[in-house]
Amino acid sequence: MKKFIFTILIALVMSMSLTSCHESKTFTRADGTTFVAEPWGWANEYKKVDGVIYEPVLGNIVWSVFTFETVIVPVWLTGWAIMEPVAYDSSQDPKSVSPVSGDKINVGE
Repeated sequence: MKKFIFTILIALVMSMSLTSCHESKTFTRADGTTFVAEPWGWANEYKKVDGVIYEPVLGNIVWSVFTFETVIVPVWLTGWAIMEPVAYDSSQDPKSVSPVSGDKINVGE
């Protein structure tokens, strides 16, 4: 019976270690368009959105340290979800900057 309970506990710990603590967030630009910023890591850095401020996910870092011997869990948690969107700064987003009215663009110069 003890072996069975121990096996169940190990299975629960392993299943919990594969869950991560990150969230997607929806932001609104100055022009009224909305977009969703996804968490990213070193394996999917292309998901990083200009103008969004990201912070490390503490839960994923802790789980990666506790499960470092498995190799798979830390790679998964840091590779795909180590940075979580927390805020949006429109001054850093080139899509939200509109040209100043009255500016003239000279073609050919």
